[in-house]
Order: sequence, then C-alpha cells, then structure tokens
Amino acid sequence: MLLTDVLIRLFRSDNKAAFIKRNPFDFIAAIPLDSIFQFARLIRLFRLIRVALLLKRTPIYTILRTNGLMKTLAAVGILIFLSAIPVTYLEPGVETFMDGVWWSVVTATTVGYGDIAPVTTTGRGIAVLLMVFGIGLIGMVTSSIATYFLDKKEDPVDNDTVQFIQSQLQQYETLSAYEYDRLIYMLSSLKDEQTAEKKKL
Repeated sequence: MLLTDVLIRLFRSDNKAAFIKRNPFDFIAAIPLDSIFQFARLIRLFRLIRVALLLKRTPIYTILRTNGLMKTLAAVGILIFLSAIPVTYLEPGVETFMDGVWWSVVTATTVGYGDIAPVTTTGRGIAVLLMVFGIGLIGMVTSSIATYFLDKKEDPVDNDTVQFIQSQLQQYETLSAYEYDRLIYMLSSLKDEQTAEKKKL
C-alpha cells in the first residue's frame, strides 16, 4: 500500500530526481523486505505535525478558536463515544460498538436516518442528551463562522495607542493604580484627538 502510494506520487511528479531527494524516507519505508526499514514510517508522524502547524495559519484554526468551538467539539466528540458504550449493551438493535458510534453521530447531528432506533428508556434518554448537545454544537459552528467573517470585515486598528489600550484591558485585573491612571490619560488623549478631527471636518 505504502509502496503503491510512493510510486504513484513519483510517477505524477514533474521532477522525479527532486522528488526522490525530498522524500528519501518514504522510499525506505516502502521497502517491504526488511522490517528494520519500517521504522522510517515514523517520519510520517513529523509530516503530520508539520501539517498541523501549517493549519494554525489557516482560517479553519481561527474559526475553531472562536467562541470556544474547539472545546465544544472535543466535548461533543467525547460524549458521542461515551454514549455509544451503554447503547451498545442496552439496545437490542445495536450489535457492535461501531454501530453504537454511528447511531450517536446520527443522533447528535439530528440527521436521524432511522436505521437504528432506541427502544429502552435509557437509550431514549441518551438520545435526548445527544440531540441537545448536537443542536448546540451546530449553533456554535454557525456562530463561529459568522463571527470570523464579521471580524474580517471590520477595519483593522492602525493606531498603536489603541492596540496598547486593548491589550492592557484584556488583563485589567493585574493592572496597578499607576497603569490605570496611564490608561485614563491615554483615553483622554484619544478623545481630544477625535474631537480635534471632528472640528476640522
């Protein structure tokens, strides 16, 4: 499987020599004869880490950090897997754990295919819990995406003074009396500047 993947990518590359130089560990890991070379597959882990770091620069990562969406996704994901455990044992229509996970996902997303339906009181209670959290998650995803695009439309703050004041206000609980006085003075200066600009207009 890995050998096929490497050969296809080599065949599709325009510069095959450069491809081999860039991916030597992929070729070593693809050798099926010696199990020692299979350790080279660990290099793929570093590639996954690099991809994860690159994702931090994408809008997806920003959206996941908005409104605590990442924590909500993690909580609902854990709830889905935990809910699948009792459902697998209690519901007669659920034969395997993967069927239980499938039912939990379908219920949490409120799709409701109907291929598996709870018949016990406990199963129905779990279904209600999954529905409530699923609807909440859908609302969180929608609001996080909307917040991301609305924030992008706002004009960026160019004034260094305003940026400094915003950063200080984010940690207002740790500010000293002197720092409060300085912020008040800076706000007063900004107010005077704004008044002066309005008078010019």
